[in-house]
Amino acid sequence: MTKYVWLTLRWILTALLALLLLSGVLRGEWFSAVLLAVALVAVVPVTRGWRETRLPWFFHPITRTVLILVALLSVVGVLRVSKPQSIYTSEEARSRLHQIYDEKMQEWPVPFEDRYIETVYGSVHVVISGAAELPPLLLLHASGVGSWSWKHNVEELSRFYRVHAIDLIGDAGKSEFRSMDHVFHSGSDQANLYAEIADSLGVSAAYVASASEGGFIATNYALHYPERVKKLALICPMGYAGATSAVLRIMLTQYFPLAPLQDSTFAWAFSQSPALQSEFGEWFRLLMGNTSPIKVAPLPFSSEERQSLQVPVLFIFGERDNLVGDPRRAEELVQDIPSVDVAVLDAGHLAAAEEPASVNELLLEFFRPQTEARS
Repeated sequence: MTKYVWLTLRWILTALLALLLLSGVLRGEWFSAVLLAVALVAVVPVTRGWRETRLPWFFHPITRTVLILVALLSVVGVLRVSKPQSIYTSEEARSRLHQIYDEKMQEWPVPFEDRYIETVYGSVHVVISGAAELPPLLLLHASGVGSWSWKHNVEELSRFYRVHAIDLIGDAGKSEFRSMDHVFHSGSDQANLYAEIADSLGVSAAYVASASEGGFIATNYALHYPERVKKLALICPMGYAGATSAVLRIMLTQYFPLAPLQDSTFAWAFSQSPALQSEFGEWFRLLMGNTSPIKVAPLPFSSEERQSLQVPVLFIFGERDNLVGDPRRAEELVQDIPSVDVAVLDAGHLAAAEEPASVNELLLEFFRPQTEARS
């Protein structure tokens, strides 16, 4: 019995090493791939007759044990010595993503100002539009897309608000950690960072609109600094509902950056729209294969946390959002928030880009007092 258990464990380890080896090859991590290949050959179960006739010295138990230890210790050494200095796997990937960012900003429909704010964690990039005398609105984008993704919404919003679109630090975009040894670890860390950003912008209190993971961050901001948030709009937010399978599928795509897998994952998780697939496609493929974002996991908020939200909250869910999941279930979940409104659109996860007119109308209606003063 023990023999079969040991054999099963070796096959499981063999399969795991083979997957890691494939991932390393696809991601261009050649040194780790060689070490994993050595470990794979050393642990793969083979028949006794095969061992005795083919390279018996290599398959001697002592030789195999030494190879396994050397490979594993080398991998550990590589991980410790080559600690990443950036979320990007290479300077080329960073440059190309920034180039795409700049190309997208050429389509920003209104005048804007780029501002860089030095914070305790590093440099935070903010795109500012709208007249200085208008009420402030903070925009927190979805995971992995950058503030340029608000180009579909900013023209209408900037008529009524001084819009500050903030690049999420630790994600692909123009905000960057000063050091990978000093990053945030909790929702309160992120909330403190956004309070620091708001102070630097001269914003004591603001309306906040957010998408996906930005919704998780915005909620933490409202929980820790309710006096700074006038109203909170959450578009297909993480941290409320969501399927674990969706997160696992995105992680699989990141570790195995094959173009067909990337394209199918984008269509399934974000949007079936050909226009949006064209809009986000190259950015998404580069992101999946060339970045390792530093994030606070957007785990679901507890009922106590939801009930402690002191600001009016608007949820905008998508009927075809596979990341958040069933909008009816999500709508039922958030009814324990003291002041809550819910709207459901015929859209996927990137609802603000897919249905900008509908999203803008809902946001402006929700923030009505200021729009009335301006109109």
